[in-house]
Amino acid sequence: MNGNDIIALGLGLLAPWEITGQMLDTSKSPHELRLTIAAQRGTLFPCPECGKLCHAHDFKEMTWRHLNFFQHHCYITAS
Repeated sequence: MNGNDIIALGLGLLAPWEITGQMLDTSKSPHELRLTIAAQRGTLFPCPECGKLCHAHDFKEMTWRHLNFFQHHCYITAS
């Protein structure tokens, strides 16, 4: 098991999402953990209303503040 697997398990991240980058900024207090997640182009996602598998239609990159990961502030960026 590698570091990305441990973080994905801790976040409850499931396929098709995967961690594509991580950075721990220890120059800030509290430390900041920045994660980038992505799914491969063409991946089908379940509709939140009916559950039918559909193609994504929006790829705008956004960043969210997640709950702390251990004692570090955690930010997740995804398209």
